[in-house]
Amino acid sequence: MSENQVKFQNLLRELFQFDCADLDFGIYRIMNYKRAVIEQFIAEDLPRAIAEELARGALAEQSQATQALESVRKKVLEVLGDDALDADGNLVEKYRETKAGKEYLAAREMAAGARGHDALEAAIYNHLYGFFSRYYQDGDFISKRRYSKKERYAIPYNG
Repeated sequence: MSENQVKFQNLLRELFQFDCADLDFGIYRIMNYKRAVIEQFIAEDLPRAIAEELARGALAEQSQATQALESVRKKVLEVLGDDALDADGNLVEKYRETKAGKEYLAAREMAAGARGHDALEAAIYNHLYGFFSRYYQDGDFISKRRYSKKERYAIPYNG
């Protein structure tokens, strides 16, 4: 389990106030009754859903980029010869302006630009954590002012 995932799961547990067993009225009574279901969602269902979406979306694109690079690599070796690539897989300078060379460089750049599974998963959990922590503080949902160089925004709240 990654550090970002644990941080987000702890925030969700705080949101649902699992640490306050003395709250047994209103919505808290319902949440205490459904605590096992909520905990299963936090610990098992949510991480599984994120992993499935990663496998279906971003990682599928990454594997396609890798396959495309391999097919273009074979094409370069067929068209330009074995001396077109060095031992590290870099294109030799004299072949960079050829059509096959340009295709290889583009495919290699696309494959290198793809982010790994761990980086994507960390980004997802960080975004989720940022979203939920933006509107929750000390057991209450509020709108906190956020400032940035690009945009300034605040959600109006009267109450």
